Amino acid sequence: MHLTIVSPFPPAITGIGQYGYHVTRALARSGYFSRITVLAGSQVHGTSPNHLGLTEVEYCWTPGQANARQVILSRVKQLNPDLVWFNFGASIFGKSPWLNLSGLLLPTLVQKMGYPTVLTLHELVELADLRALNSPGGPFAAWGARLLTSMATRADMVCLTMRHYADWLADRQVECRYVPIGAYYPPELLDDSLVDELLFFTTLAPYKGLELLLEAHRQLRTEWPGLRLTIAGTEHPRFPDYTRRLKEQCGEMEGIQWLGQVAEDDVINLFRRAKIVVLPYTASTGASSVMYQAASWGRAIAGSNLNEMRWLAKENGLRVEFFENRNVESLRTTIRNLIASPALRQEQVENNFRAIQNMRIELTCHRYLQAFNRALEKRNSPVRIPLSLPVQLESV
Repeated sequence: MHLTIVSPFPPAITGIGQYGYHVTRALARSGYFSRITVLAGSQVHGTSPNHLGLTEVEYCWTPGQANARQVILSRVKQLNPDLVWFNFGASIFGKSPWLNLSGLLLPTLVQKMGYPTVLTLHELVELADLRALNSPGGPFAAWGARLLTSMATRADMVCLTMRHYADWLADRQVECRYVPIGAYYPPELLDDSLVDELLFFTTLAPYKGLELLLEAHRQLRTEWPGLRLTIAGTEHPRFPDYTRRLKEQCGEMEGIQWLGQVAEDDVINLFRRAKIVVLPYTASTGASSVMYQAASWGRAIAGSNLNEMRWLAKENGLRVEFFENRNVESLRTTIRNLIASPALRQEQVENNFRAIQNMRIELTCHRYLQAFNRALEKRNSPVRIPLSLPVQLESV
């Protein structure tokens, strides 16, 4: 069976691209596919990541590329696969709403070409706080969000990484499947860090709350002069100059390390050095893969009390020390409590490490194989994946 995957992809580390890489890796290891071709998008030049076996990775589009849709459609037609899986977010095609709307037509257009389609949608912008996200479009933003949902959910199967989103779509008669992000690697309980270091690891954008964290860090250093803050991740395509402006505003603030792009194989070391992972987002567009990574590697989490963050924690049985959204004092107090109390950190870490055991990448892969089979069935394809669920996963 030939599977084609359309996704953002490393070497650029974005949440959706990293997810695409790890699910691709699991699918390649499953042994069910004679050929896997990734039509990869990345704004960072470099070689494809390791551990993908014989998977073919073609870097054929980039965010902001005007003809990305045409290039992808042309390659799908040439490849003639049995099924196409799209791994999408609302803004992966760049900062232009029209480019993103155009890109999100791909599952429908590929379906019309006769190919079974599965779409993973990491965001339901229709449910998001568009003003807090600085969404383009002005008075037309809400209309665009509804159109985006309508277009994206025409795929044969739609997969959502939050149960709340899947339930919302199911209530609207959309056939969908909940596939939590889960653990990318076998969970490993890292030793507690010997240094007081905070980790902020995400795509950099104004609604990620970094300004809030920088101020809390500045204040906390009066109590813990050695407190460090590591900032890692690439810029969001809609805010290409954001990081430079923020660095200029920070000036000579001490104890801050700006890493920018991080290679996939080095991500574990970010968490190894960190004592607390901070998610200070002022608005959210979906599930946080960083929350799962913190749980997988035994790191305490401080997070904004956004509805999406609370839903995500509850859906997965994860504990997070929540603070009041946009409140520096609340964030500072939460971080202070976690630093000062090894017992509080340990209680959270142990709970989350137990929870993440039931969300391993093998189960994520199996759920996709089921979704693939359903899409093949709906398109009346003679091809099927002969599934056999491992015994240890049957009750999960």
